[in-house]
Amino acid sequence: MLAPFFVLLSLSLIIGSYEQNVNSIVAIGDSFTGAGSGGGVTKSYPIVAGNILRWPAVNYAKGGAVMKDIPGQLVKAASALASATHVVFTIGGNDLGVANSLLQVILANNITGVTQKAKSLKPQLVSTYNRIKAAVRPQTKIYAVAYVDFISVGNKIPNEASCHKIMDILTDTIKEATQEAGIAFIESVKTCFVGHEMFSSEPFVDSLFASTNAAHPNSKGYAKIGELVAAHLLLDQ
Repeated sequence: MLAPFFVLLSLSLIIGSYEQNVNSIVAIGDSFTGAGSGGGVTKSYPIVAGNILRWPAVNYAKGGAVMKDIPGQLVKAASALASATHVVFTIGGNDLGVANSLLQVILANNITGVTQKAKSLKPQLVSTYNRIKAAVRPQTKIYAVAYVDFISVGNKIPNEASCHKIMDILTDTIKEATQEAGIAFIESVKTCFVGHEMFSSEPFVDSLFASTNAAHPNSKGYAKIGELVAAHLLLDQ
């Protein structure tokens, strides 16, 4: 029963040992990093992670961003990137159109078409990652963050298993692109809403059918992602 206490104590001691280091986080990307389709950067996972680690963190991600928007974000973030030690981001979800793609699967089980579109993103992802690498110092650590599989469980929506498959394919495509570009991938984020999926008793994400923030994490969801990202960055020191 004491194990959680000692884990927390060890984490606190480790964090304390790094407080003297000059670490900082810069975030770019889309609404999954920018904290929802309506904004809310102050509640975003990079800011949560920065608060946990006591590292400065700034977020340049914007709702609706696609890969072609990354160069503009890099220009805006240039001064922060000049000294950043860690860059985190999500990108590619809007290029696929995750929400619309999932609706295609739910309504028509069009898994073949969505799969092809997801896999076709790989070359552009690699190019985008290389552009990010070119905008930071060689020693800066770059992390693509997985999109959370927020799909319900227990057959609460039609073609639920196929929807999970789409999230698997998107994750695999991003992972392959990060390996080719030589950047890190925080894959564990994909499963961090287990037990808190869409339509669960305590969802960490708003429904695909919500009028606002549809298919995006809520404040509890972003806090959970932030905790996981913080732990990953700390262990990767």
